[in-house]
Amino acid sequence: MLPLVQVLLTAFALAYAGYWRKNHSKRRSETWDELVAKLRPNDWGYENVTERYLYSDKIVATPENVWERISGARGLWAMYCNASILVQLADYAAEHGGAEGVPEELLESIRTDAFHTRISVLMALAQHVFSRSSIASSVSAHRATMTYSALLRRLTAVFQDHSAVLFPRFLDAM
Repeated sequence: MLPLVQVLLTAFALAYAGYWRKNHSKRRSETWDELVAKLRPNDWGYENVTERYLYSDKIVATPENVWERISGARGLWAMYCNASILVQLADYAAEHGGAEGVPEELLESIRTDAFHTRISVLMALAQHVFSRSSIASSVSAHRATMTYSALLRRLTAVFQDHSAVLFPRFLDAM
């Protein structure tokens, strides 16, 4: 019985590795327009909570009113979906940008902000659904908005400093 389990686990691990490799190569071969087409439109009120959202991470909404100002779960879900696409755009800029490379530390901070945004969104949505109090979900929504804003600020810096050719296209996409 044990050899059968080992063979099945090995087969599953190999199948998953092949699946991951296929998706990774597909993701790396996507064009700018394909990536931008995946972005959720900014029609959920993000500009209502930040000042000049592409250049600042200063949030002007309080945790008490951020839920309403970002259109609730709709805005949170847009942040969740856009976070991974914004990381792909940063990777695209690193590969297709200018002669000088994007510092790995900056790319890693973008990935970290995207991860924290997604975790905060999931926490806010779970707290909204399962909690009687709206305070916890509002605080998590505020945290998600702050990290999403930091993600946009860092991504803008990547395009400004390291991908001047792509910067106008980035502004149009946002």
